[in-house]
Parts: sequence; structure tokens; C-alpha cells
Amino acid sequence: MNKKLQVFVSSTYLDLKDERQKAVEGILRAGHIPAGMELFTAASKSQWQVIEEWIKESDILMLILGGKYGSIEPETGKSYTQLEYEFAMKHKIPVFSIVLNEQYLINKKSADISLELFERDVREPNVKKYNDFKKLVLSNLVKFVENISEIATEVSYSLQEFVRKDKTEYHFRGWVRSTDLEGENSVKPQQNQKLFELDETLLSEVINKVEQEYFVDIIGQISTYCSYESKTREMIDDFVYVYSRPTKKFFNEELQKVFSKLLKALDDYTNHLVTNFFPKNNRLYLYPELNIDYQWVGDEGRQLYDKHYRKLSEFSRDTIKEIINFVHDSRVTLYQ
Repeated sequence: MNKKLQVFVSSTYLDLKDERQKAVEGILRAGHIPAGMELFTAASKSQWQVIEEWIKESDILMLILGGKYGSIEPETGKSYTQLEYEFAMKHKIPVFSIVLNEQYLINKKSADISLELFERDVREPNVKKYNDFKKLVLSNLVKFVENISEIATEVSYSLQEFVRKDKTEYHFRGWVRSTDLEGENSVKPQQNQKLFELDETLLSEVINKVEQEYFVDIIGQISTYCSYESKTREMIDDFVYVYSRPTKKFFNEELQKVFSKLLKALDDYTNHLVTNFFPKNNRLYLYPELNIDYQWVGDEGRQLYDKHYRKLSEFSRDTIKEIINFVHDSRVTLYQ
């Protein structure tokens, strides 16, 4: 039975974007499913419930540990990266780590001295917390790497080891295609296998696009600041246009329904922006003539602006939720 493992990828973000991509390549190369919060450039308390659900639904948590501790969750004083790692351990989800050694970090720093790579580089360093967390990480399964080309290989090798010990030690739930459940000796038509692979490739392309263009963060920023540059909306419009073409459709009908729902949500969102935002000072603003930051308005004007603001917040929240649901549900639909 061809079982695919869901692997939650955890790391600090801006300093390790390239390393995360290599890890994802390694997961895909090994035939498994990457999951993680690349959708967010920074973790927050409001996102934590989503993160918990993703970790609990994953078979393995893979950490990439560099030289930084990461964004701090205010109540615990711990980084979100450490909270993810400890949450997985608490729920008995196997963990393993790719640790970037000192020479790796030194070489990367020398290539871009402005990049914050070490905990001592940040404005409010937590060196002791980083060292304590690293000690915890090193007490479990780790692979040290000295250059970025080693990451995908080490990830693939580690996943092979997990699979090898699955029946005797881990008993992973994993994802198994419904056609595989018909029996170990069943033969899958060659054409169906090809269509599945095409869907798999397209889905990876779509998710990477959503993540790399930071749709979730962009929509969150528009909701917070009630303004945006026209190129921002155009980027989302271009995504909807490109992936509405017949050549970009999924062969799996249920998966296409999930994707169509995402495209409609994004299209509705940008239509809302077009209708309710107006140009001012090279940007577009939510009804600037009613915005008390620009000029005084009476109670009626304030109430009307608040009404538009609440509607924008609702649209933004629902659209972000739709993006997150798509990234999760699309993978479930493809592999169920």
C-alpha cells in the first residue's frame, strides 16, 4: 500500500526561506506531503489554533533549526517554533530536525551581512532561550548540514527511515489513495496514474504560488491599514485569471470544486476592493472622504465608515479562511 506521510515543516521564517524550500523539495522527492505555515510570514496567537490542527493531522514534524529563536508568543514567552515542536512531542508526533551547523550560518551571513541569522543579531535577543531550545532539539533525532544542497537529501533519507520503521514502531496514519485500498495486488490503470501525477504537480504549483506571493499576509495588511497599492490587487486578479484557464484545471473533479471555491473567494474579494476603495496619494483607500485620519467628519460619517470597515474585516477574514482551508482540503481531497 502506497502510504504518503504528511510532514509539518517548522522553522523561523525570513532567515530560512530557501532552506524551507529545499526541505519541501526533499519531502516531495521522497513521495510525501509537505504541510506548514508558509502562508504566514509571522506567527500570531490568532493563528495558533490553525497551527495546532495542522500539526495534529500530520504524521511527522520536521524542524529546520538555524541560529535564531523566532517570534515570541507573549503568554508563554516561548517562540512559536518551540511551541510547535513541544506541541508535537506532547501529542506523540515524531519529530526530527535539520540543524544548520555553525559554518553553514557563517557562510550564509558572509553572503548577506544585513540578514539576521543569529539570535544576537535581533533587536531583543533571547540567547539563553535559543540555547535551551537547541539543547532540547539535539536530544532527539537530528541531521546536521553544512550547505544547502544537503538538505533535500537528508530530508528524503530521514523519511525513508521513518517509513521503514512504520509497521514496527510508528504506525503512521498517512494518506492512502482510495484506489490503493482495493487491495495490495490491484492494478491501477496507467492513464489514471498519469492524471493523478498531473494533478499533484498542478496542486504543488498552486500552493507554492499562494505561499510565495503572501496572499494571507497581504489581505491581512489591507484589512488592518484599509489601503493598498493597485499592483497588490492586480497580483491576486492575475492569479485568478491564470488559474481559471481550461489548461489549469484539475482532472479530479472534487479537487477542482475545492479550487473553484478558492478562485471565487479571491475574485469576490478583489471585486470588493474595486467597489469600496478609491485612489488618494498613489494608493487606494477605504472611503478616504469618510476616514477621520484625513479630515473631520460627523457621527454619521464615522458610523458609515465603521460599517465599511466591518464589511472589509469580514471579507478579509473569510477570504483568509478560504485560503487556509484550500491548502489543507486540497491535499486531503487528492490523496483520499
